[in-house]
Amino acid sequence: MWESGGEYGTGGPSAGKQTAGKHSAGKHSANTCQGVRERIGWMLRVNRMFGQDERWFRASEFTAAFRGGSWPGGADGSKISRWEKAQLRVPYQAIRRYEELLGQAPGLLAATADNVHAYYCPDPTCPGLDGWTAPRPGGPPVRRIEALLDKIASHGIMTGQEWDEITREISGLPDLFLVPSSNWAVLSERLLQEQIIADRVAWLQRFGSFVRLLSHPVGQESAVAACASLAADRMSQVGIEGISSLDVTAHPDASQHVLNQLAQPTSDKTFYGALLACVRKLARNHFAPGQVRQLAAVVVSLVDDPAQYDEVKVLTASLLRQAPDIVPTAEAQKLRASLGGGERAARFAGVGRLAPADHATRRVQKIVVAATAQMPRESRWIYDEMLDVLVDELLHSPNSDVRLYAAFLIHATPYRDPVAAELGAELTRVAQLQPDLAVCIIDALRLLGGPGQRAIVERLTLNPGVPAAVAVSAARNIGHLGGHSADEYWLTAVGRQQRTGSAEGTAILRGLVYGMGMARNDALLARIRDLGDMPWQARQAASWWLGQPHQIRESATR
Repeated sequence: MWESGGEYGTGGPSAGKQTAGKHSAGKHSANTCQGVRERIGWMLRVNRMFGQDERWFRASEFTAAFRGGSWPGGADGSKISRWEKAQLRVPYQAIRRYEELLGQAPGLLAATADNVHAYYCPDPTCPGLDGWTAPRPGGPPVRRIEALLDKIASHGIMTGQEWDEITREISGLPDLFLVPSSNWAVLSERLLQEQIIADRVAWLQRFGSFVRLLSHPVGQESAVAACASLAADRMSQVGIEGISSLDVTAHPDASQHVLNQLAQPTSDKTFYGALLACVRKLARNHFAPGQVRQLAAVVVSLVDDPAQYDEVKVLTASLLRQAPDIVPTAEAQKLRASLGGGERAARFAGVGRLAPADHATRRVQKIVVAATAQMPRESRWIYDEMLDVLVDELLHSPNSDVRLYAAFLIHATPYRDPVAAELGAELTRVAQLQPDLAVCIIDALRLLGGPGQRAIVERLTLNPGVPAAVAVSAARNIGHLGGHSADEYWLTAVGRQQRTGSAEGTAILRGLVYGMGMARNDALLARIRDLGDMPWQARQAASWWLGQPHQIRESATR
């Protein structure tokens, strides 16, 4: 499960680090498309040059082997070079062929590229990676679509590749009607159920698939309804993801559900998720004038609300930076003044990032140089400017989505392990002194981290001396890190929080239970559920995990 929503930025070697993040969310431009192509081309080039098979370092050998598998067309050195240099849009099937030749897990490169493109280029006129929309001999594979729909309805095990396949086929048929029409609800609800408990590539494949449903002219109503139902479920442990996903679509039902969660939130998580969705929905002009006034009233109400935490204030600052006229001038001035009460929000309100540029540059350069030095072959460039852009976004963007997609791009390359090692070392240095940076590092490690970094994050959940925000982030993310935590660790960590009674202690407990759920540790979940002296929030979270159908939990891992 990953938080989604929020404004975005672009960047790449041609744009330079200074311009990353300056394009407004939803405002399609040639520069936006070019920035996306640069990121995808960089991902392909780095994998080819630094992958396990040293033959592919030589482009001529890679070109000679390219035709075949998922790529039925021809290929020459010029075309591959233009794909990797972002001079030509790379088709979906070509990315699949990179996966095959490089021995990558199916979907690692394709799903990463697909989601990055969908996030940064929401304009439907921008050609994406969908290479199956062109007419094919014999028309659409109706029998295959029917077979997959039957599998979904009968609770069969679905893989990420199968979800990608069926939703890609459906997205190429904008006038598709399913009979009975309730199949749209079955499709949407099943996919969302799996998405919220999936991880890494499995999550990417399902989230990309769900975005296609949210964008489908016929199917989007059922997809929107599935998100709204998830957000309204008070038992759910994933309050942010369902409602924030609605920033994808301009459907009026989606906008209304988002505003409803601002007015009468199911929980603090759904309120945050709705505010997160508003950042992109406002930029994409999804709201009617009356709805903009509703949003403005919420923003104004946050001025004097001491209960709102720093992340909400950062989102509020983001809305004000993006649309300075959303609230009256006097109220806007009061709101900006109130942001000064939180250092993180005040910094973003002033400069639009979470760290001073000089400190950030030194930190990023150190990580990039160290990671590049660990590559198995010497590169053809002195310094990897794109890796610099992504690491900078990873650590210093105030937008959780920008940080997320930067992490996914690095995760899909051989840079993953060395960057994770550097981040882990940095985390041990800053955990107590720079909690904002530490939280961003922990968020990054949920995708990049392995067993070594898991041990560091474990210690942060056990150390009573670390700031509360760091401990909460460590507990929330440990379920995503590579490696395995022993039962002894989980019991010790739970025991330390069991009787605190504080809001932070409860958040840590829920994060730990979430980690057990992601680890599929049902024995410990049952123990937490049945402990009478355990806080009710932890017992409720454990019950929710144990209540997920076996087929859903099994499918979500594939």
